[in-house]
Amino acid sequence: MKSFMSKQALLVILTGMLSAVAVADIDEVSTSEGNYRSVASEFAAGVSVFKGLTFAAPPLQELRWKPPAQAIEFSGTRVAERAGPACWQARNGDDSVYARGNLGRSEDCLYLNVFSGAAAASERLPVMVWFHGGSNTAGHGGAQIFDGSNLAARGAVVVTANYRLGPLGFLAHPALTNESPQGASGNYGLLDQIAALHWVQDNIAEFGGDPERVTIFGQSAGGEDVCLLMASPLSEGLIHRVIGQSPSGGCVRLQQGLEGGADSAHARGTRFVEAMGITGSGSTALAAMRELSPQQIIGTTRTEGNPNGPIVDGWVLPEPPAQLFASGNYNRMPMMSGALSDEYFGLQAGAAEISETDLDNYLTRAFGVAGTGLRADYAELITQSPVAARKTIAGDNGFIRTARDWARLVSSHGDPAYVYYFSRAVPVFRLYVPERPGLNGNGGARSLGAYHSGELAYMFNNLDAVGIGWEEADHMLSEIVADYWFNFASSGNPNGAGLPNWPTYDSAVDAVQILDAEVSNAQHPRKRFMDRIDTLVEP
Repeated sequence: MKSFMSKQALLVILTGMLSAVAVADIDEVSTSEGNYRSVASEFAAGVSVFKGLTFAAPPLQELRWKPPAQAIEFSGTRVAERAGPACWQARNGDDSVYARGNLGRSEDCLYLNVFSGAAAASERLPVMVWFHGGSNTAGHGGAQIFDGSNLAARGAVVVTANYRLGPLGFLAHPALTNESPQGASGNYGLLDQIAALHWVQDNIAEFGGDPERVTIFGQSAGGEDVCLLMASPLSEGLIHRVIGQSPSGGCVRLQQGLEGGADSAHARGTRFVEAMGITGSGSTALAAMRELSPQQIIGTTRTEGNPNGPIVDGWVLPEPPAQLFASGNYNRMPMMSGALSDEYFGLQAGAAEISETDLDNYLTRAFGVAGTGLRADYAELITQSPVAARKTIAGDNGFIRTARDWARLVSSHGDPAYVYYFSRAVPVFRLYVPERPGLNGNGGARSLGAYHSGELAYMFNNLDAVGIGWEEADHMLSEIVADYWFNFASSGNPNGAGLPNWPTYDSAVDAVQILDAEVSNAQHPRKRFMDRIDTLVEP
């Protein structure tokens, strides 16, 4: 290991020396919209970077709350050196990892970035298209942590894309549905992602990418979104592999007629729009909605919340995704998914200790009458810390169980599935907000464990760009994780020379790849708890 790290250190030094004189291997490309000139990567020699490429028309005025339209062509050559603005959202802390490099917010936000490891456009490298997390209400594809240079340097073309967020990306409303030729509204953010994938099919060969080897990957809400795209008929032929990191529960639990159905989404959307003084479902209401400023719309979320996320609309999602996966009526391909051991310890960092009565109330809210049946399974942890028990139960029932359920559905049809469990305690780096009380867990730099989003720096192989306190084992794990992701994008199988073997998922065995200082394959560490939840609640 010491020998490996000395070579790595030398590589970092040489890369730094080369960066001052580095030139991009692909200097200029011609896309369906116009010509772009690249810049050299700051982080990896030989990687060509194109930032701020438009993939759809600005969704302004009459195009607000409509499926994305064809991008506008331009003349001349643009130097692609700056990411486009983030889609409208509430402000993140200026020092957070997601916000660093945030170039402002705009409705004109449908831009993507390309990181190409190709030496020439004639190459056909695997393509990896990233959709960021942030509850479908925040984030952007140009954040520093999502720089795709170090993945691209392995021999890939990495794309990071924006998509509409919050009420501008997911508002369902009767006036919008009445206007729609498909009789659907609400999934505009997903339609933006699909538009980005169409752009990839039309243009990625110019960057040395293979349009027949496109992997979509995302985390948290982005992990849910790529799961939904795998289920959507509108993605057919656009994607060939899927990686869902800590996918949100809607991946397999979005329901028709419940919280994810069109009728209830219309009701929530109607209340949201009425809070801005607009009533009705006809053309007059529609015109008034499109005259609202983005500040008014996003500002209303402070009092009304976000009305919707992805929904079963009958078009993008013709049925609940669990039904599509169970019936085999989805885009059949290899998939990879997983979660972290301590998901909610970061999401709820600084939460005050609660009483056991508070925990019982949480269990009832989350699981109904079945909640009391879980108490005995977590009894030891409850005795130690009820708030830690609440976080652990939320993680088991949420991201961790969702990843396993998705893999079970896909593997039941014979499609290759790979499941991981990331348990390396991650040094706390500023992720969502700069200085949240208790962010360090009051117990040291790694006291939050493997918290939500902690794997991103490892997977993008960007440890030193986003934080400090990394150890040799972190760098080693980052190399392994990045290699797994790249190999999967290349062939649909994460395995490769020198890597610990990762078998396909078998629900009868329930073994997963443990991503830690020592990488191994073993029965899922949370199996007993997830199995217990399965017996008590609906899938």
